[in-house]
Amino acid sequence: MESVELYAIIAFGVVAVLQIFYQSFFMLRMRRRKEISTERPPLSVVVCARNEGYNIARLVDSLMAQKYPEFQVVVVDDCSTDDTLMQLAEARERHPKLYYTSIPIDNHFKHGKKLAVTVGIKAAKYAHLVMTDADCVPSSEHWLENIAQAFTDGKQLVIGYGKYRKTSGLLNFIIRYEAFWNAVQYFGFALAFRPFMGVGRNMAYKRELYDASSKYRRNIHVLSGDDDLFIAEMGTRKNTAVVFSEDSQTISEPKHTWSQWVAQKARHLQTASYYPTSVSSILMLEQITRQLTIWGGVALLILIPTFPIVISVASALFVREVLIYISLYRAQKLMGERGLWGAAIIMDTLLPWIQLIAWICGKSTKKSTKWR
Repeated sequence: MESVELYAIIAFGVVAVLQIFYQSFFMLRMRRRKEISTERPPLSVVVCARNEGYNIARLVDSLMAQKYPEFQVVVVDDCSTDDTLMQLAEARERHPKLYYTSIPIDNHFKHGKKLAVTVGIKAAKYAHLVMTDADCVPSSEHWLENIAQAFTDGKQLVIGYGKYRKTSGLLNFIIRYEAFWNAVQYFGFALAFRPFMGVGRNMAYKRELYDASSKYRRNIHVLSGDDDLFIAEMGTRKNTAVVFSEDSQTISEPKHTWSQWVAQKARHLQTASYYPTSVSSILMLEQITRQLTIWGGVALLILIPTFPIVISVASALFVREVLIYISLYRAQKLMGERGLWGAAIIMDTLLPWIQLIAWICGKSTKKSTKWR
């Protein structure tokens, strides 16, 4: 065997082992919660809305229907130019406990969603804060109860799952699969290593944790990251809980066009550079070793089709793929997702490239990547 072939085999072995370790250590962490708090602290639900006149009444009605003893809903109208304020006024007639405020348009001062979140937190009267978005609804009337149950002893931050509504078409499938894959990944990081990400449409934390945050306020100019930047700074393995049962989720309306989704991805990816170095390094290493394992394995099977090489390479690829299917199948059952895990063998290869293309298109567009 020539030295080049030997080096190629060794390199494949290294990246394959790293991939198998990643799948085993991070992606297989989800379990049903054993510790459930019996306390039901009063909650402040904070919602930021920009031009959400079509959605806001539905959300407020669903929040007010929650089966929870004591909570308030705070809505911040962030420079809306549609009928959001009028819809909020009408909603308060139905729900007197609703509180809302407004940030006026200022052509000389541009801001992202974090300013609206900050205004909402300042207006909240309770110490336990629950965040959600105007374009989604809770999956059940027990959503708040499931979030509150995660505040066991020492837990100050709760990361939930925000799924997308299922419709027809390839774009919808990609959006739902990516949200599902990302959730399994950031849940795994939170349970095994450290939290780095969540979704602003379904998370909660104690006010004292927000008050201790510094990067959040320093990066208030960044258009996105009201969720990721805060979690990456303040979350630890000990103070963070994850919730993913069907009753603890929110359901969002997915984007309906590729251009809308690309703009959304560009905005979300703005925060990647703010992740802790330890996390971003692991995520980058996973992406690189994933491609090297897949395409390197295929190349070895084609170029060195000897029996020992074929058996070794095929076994490594098979073990890795089985681990992915096990982790996604288990997560799908726990999260109540359906019809996603079966496409893992295809999306495992394609998703990083789809995300890269979306990122490149988003970077090249001249459109603003504002938060709404």
